[in-house]
Parts: sequence; structure tokens; C-alpha cells
Amino acid sequence: MDARKHGSVHVVRLDRGEPVIASLTEYLERARIPGGSVIGLGAVADAEIGCYDPVRRVYDRTRIPETRELLSLVGSISRLDGRPFLHAHVLLGAPDHSVVGGHLFEARVAITGEFVIQGVPIRSARLPDEDTGLKLMRFTAPVRSRRPRARPAPRRRSAR
Repeated sequence: MDARKHGSVHVVRLDRGEPVIASLTEYLERARIPGGSVIGLGAVADAEIGCYDPVRRVYDRTRIPETRELLSLVGSISRLDGRPFLHAHVLLGAPDHSVVGGHLFEARVAITGEFVIQGVPIRSARLPDEDTGLKLMRFTAPVRSRRPRARPAPRRRSAR
């Protein structure tokens, strides 16, 4: 893993063999990112994706062992049981240009993984929802607004 930060934006590169969700979650914890979003692309293998069945209240899971293009990963960052939680969905492309997608449980980087994390100071947690049987994102703390700092007036140069 390699990462760079500019303001609240983090760019993370994962290397071959690294687990996507576990590695990004570790980075979120280390960087102390309380909330935000993640986008990414690359190539993955051993992906486990799923689609939630609201009637049976379970995920129908599918394992895809072959290398697939990670066409898109989109996710939100919250907390679950006090730790960072990345809720991610993916689109995976096959060599015949067909696409599958769903909730990403985990995948291993096959070639490279390139991710951009936009951190925000908004705290949320995954809490049980009786209607769906899922732990859904709920905001847990108000956003603190920052007062803009007063900037000193620019100095005027005296004419000589």
C-alpha cells in the first residue's frame, strides 16, 4: 500500500495480493477518517460480491475467482462497532465485456487498485434497522461548523 494526502483527499494505491476492504479499512483507521466516500478502479481476483434479498433478509453471495477489471468501486465510510466500516459496491468486467456487480464483501488486488478517499468530519454509525434486518448508516454527532479565520488586510506599499 502507498498513500498520499492533500487536505481531506487521500489517494491510496494497493498492490497485487492485498485485500481491498481490509486494506482500505486499515488505512481509514490509521488516517482517522470519521466519514466520507471512496471511489476506485483497478483489477481484482477472488471477489466475493452479493445482493441483499429483503424477503429472506440475507445476502445472496457469489465468489468470482478469476481476475476481473474493477470498473468501479463506490463506497461510504461510517463506523460499525467502534471501527471504520467501508460499505462498498462494485462493477466487475469480464474479458467478454460482460459486467457483474453488487455489494463487495472482499476481493484481492490482481494487478493494481487505485482509490480516492474524500474524508469529511461527519460522524455516523451502522445501527440495526428492524424493517430491513440490516445495520444502516445513522448520523451520530452534529457537524461542527468552523468559523472562517479573519484574514489581515493586505499591506499597501507606500509610493516613493
